[in-house]
Amino acid sequence: MLISEWLKYVLLIFFVSLSIIPASMALAQELSAGDLVFVTEDLPPFNYEEDGVVQGISVDLLEKTMEGMDVDLNKSEIQILPWTEGYRRAFAEKNVVIFSTVPLPERVPSFKWAGPIIPIKDVLLAEKDEDIVITNPEDIGSYRIGVVNGTAPMDALLTLGVAPVNLVVEEGSKPLVEMMENGTLDLLAYEEIGGMRLIEKAGYDSDNYETVYVLGKYELYYAFNKETPDSLVRAFQAALNDTKVVGGDGTSQYQRILYNYLPIRHAESNVSNENVIELVEMTAMDIAKDAGGTLDNINAGDSPYKDEEKADLYVFVYDTNVTLIADAGSPYLAGQSMKGRGDVSGKMFRDEIVAGALEKGSGFVDYIFTDLTMSGLYHKATYYMLVVGSDGQEYVVCSGRYE
Repeated sequence: MLISEWLKYVLLIFFVSLSIIPASMALAQELSAGDLVFVTEDLPPFNYEEDGVVQGISVDLLEKTMEGMDVDLNKSEIQILPWTEGYRRAFAEKNVVIFSTVPLPERVPSFKWAGPIIPIKDVLLAEKDEDIVITNPEDIGSYRIGVVNGTAPMDALLTLGVAPVNLVVEEGSKPLVEMMENGTLDLLAYEEIGGMRLIEKAGYDSDNYETVYVLGKYELYYAFNKETPDSLVRAFQAALNDTKVVGGDGTSQYQRILYNYLPIRHAESNVSNENVIELVEMTAMDIAKDAGGTLDNINAGDSPYKDEEKADLYVFVYDTNVTLIADAGSPYLAGQSMKGRGDVSGKMFRDEIVAGALEKGSGFVDYIFTDLTMSGLYHKATYYMLVVGSDGQEYVVCSGRYE
């Protein structure tokens, strides 16, 4: 009887252990960042191959993000595929990540997303000599339009009601440029910056082309296969966010990557010079009355020091030694010395702001900066004013606008 009970106990332990082993093995085999497979398309300057090396904004940003996850990315293992093939793989195969892609509403449920990488603008490009003018979607239907299969520009055209018969659909972009040059096509539907680079890469002059219609404005992202663990995607997103944090030299890894590939943009901002001047003057009066309380409220991001409706309208304050005392936009930087820290072009704009305030009292300084509301590098102008606080200290109160 005792032996029988003992055998039952042994058998129970045996079968329980069998049920545990698969779960423990699965846990041990959980996907890590080093297991990810990256696929992309030829879309310069975001991702492309040149002299046998995969490069571009998205590739460099991916490399820095993976470094932040303690993984050395082997660029030679990134696969450049036709868009439709890469998309199918990322959708169907575990571990696969496709970039750069737009999270269109119909795509969002099919992947897990990390980003943004950079804002883009999908447009219709035409040769200037053709004098094509498009003022509304109805005008588009009378032209022959080249488009890459399955891309956001193709979706936009179909959504606008353009008949499929008007579209010349290719699996890659190279044939479309040749068709534009030989007159087979009237319009090329493509991302604006990438389209111009594509034309130049094919050996033609992009100055002969112009944007005649904007199809849509989006942000590019990395899209992970749906089976990728949420924890891994979150870790990737956190490492990506870290590339955008301003470091000791006054710039971020992200800013330096963009500066290597792109011209500086002019943002579409609803903040005016009057807005920033009014905010600076009001804040200066508050600091003159209650320096400590006002600076605390600025670092807390309280209204009106950070506008509730205009996210890129906020206050930041330096002392006369170029130490950032308060910043409603990036409070984590408060307390850091900004002396000698330039923008990506090397302009020491923070030093200029403080020097200008000490010399003139108030004024504007132009520089290059990252927009808090969207990715990219933009021209920015900051208004500054010198004020003596209620504590007897001198402060330089600032607010800027993207131009």
